Amino acid sequence: MSDELRRLFADGAVPLALLRQRAHNQRWAEQPQQVIPLTAADPDFAAAAVIREAMVDYARSGVFSYGPPAGLSGFRKAVARRLQERGAQITPEGVIAVNSAAAGLAMVCRHWLRPGDEAIVADPVDYLFAHTVRGAGGVPVLWKVERHAPLHLENLEALVGPRTRLLCLCNPHNPLGRCFRLDELEQLGRFCRERGIRVLSDEVWSDVVYPPATFTSWLALPPDLAANGAVVYGFSKGFGLAGLRIGFVAMADPDAAAALLASSDQPSTVEGVATISQVAAEAACSAEGQAWLAAFLEHLQARRDQALAALDAIPGLSVHPPDATYVLFARLPGRQLSAPAPEPGQDHELALELEERRVEALVERLRLRHGVAVVPGSRRWFGPAAVGHVRLCFATSEGLLAEGLRRFAVGLGEETGSGPG
Repeated sequence: MSDELRRLFADGAVPLALLRQRAHNQRWAEQPQQVIPLTAADPDFAAAAVIREAMVDYARSGVFSYGPPAGLSGFRKAVARRLQERGAQITPEGVIAVNSAAAGLAMVCRHWLRPGDEAIVADPVDYLFAHTVRGAGGVPVLWKVERHAPLHLENLEALVGPRTRLLCLCNPHNPLGRCFRLDELEQLGRFCRERGIRVLSDEVWSDVVYPPATFTSWLALPPDLAANGAVVYGFSKGFGLAGLRIGFVAMADPDAAAALLASSDQPSTVEGVATISQVAAEAACSAEGQAWLAAFLEHLQARRDQALAALDAIPGLSVHPPDATYVLFARLPGRQLSAPAPEPGQDHELALELEERRVEALVERLRLRHGVAVVPGSRRWFGPAAVGHVRLCFATSEGLLAEGLRRFAVGLGEETGSGPG
């Protein structure tokens, strides 16, 4: 990383005054002045200069006309090139611009699911999967996925019923940081194709993968498997463009993509993507944008290692190094926080609820008493398997991260007796 790029991620490069005005979703703008938020997965740094310059140039013209329903030609070509560089067999005609990765999930679910259809969703995983399945009238069916364990296709088989229509895959996985291998994806692909189950692959984290781990897009699988799925991506994680609401859905079959687009509200202009956001994303795909991303990834790897070292020093806390993403999913010390064994007449659901409440209360005390905000591993955010955990984001500067982690360690120790007090 050059000195010029390194300065972009230094302590002084974090625009705190602007973040406190603009960074919502549990972050700086929604926290008391003294709180450091290691919460929503959104970086604390300004976007790459090439992105900002492209937006200014576009805006200076003063022409803000409607764009094509599927997206600007330049945007679709740039996305197709990036996917092809990752081994995908894709053309620009298979790319649809969408208003964020979340909107892409919803678009695909509405197209492929009918009321009462079932979709297999990982547990734990980001809440948007279950949310968009339910929004389409579908029923989420939870499949336990762990950081290192095999995928257990026999367990997956037990979840398949006559109404199973979709497998929702988060690759790389949020919050576990797991990057699924090629052979695992091929196994899942064959399993789903043989049973008539489509695959929705959320690849929003695919830019944030740490060597020696490697990322394989669903669209890079053999053609018969790739054609049975759709890929969703957003420019929020790798490029810090969450507020621009820009992403895409990509499919190997252009006709399938055209049918998806026709089933949406984008041709009617009820939905759609701002053209200036597409211009920004196209710039992110440029050589200059990719150079910025490479420098950002180098910074993130150093912050990941910094965070792991700090968390490993906390007695009783357990965290696995992620292969991807810039979040850590830590299991809290169990002896103080684990739910009591159910009494006669109590069920597992009650014990789970008690544990969930305990962790949420701890997280709130950390925020208000110790000045650090993290995300509780609640069922509403990640599913039942997340209970007993917290998620921490490390996409900030070295100094801010060090102070946030110090507050977390001290606060955890004072609140539970499990760390330095």
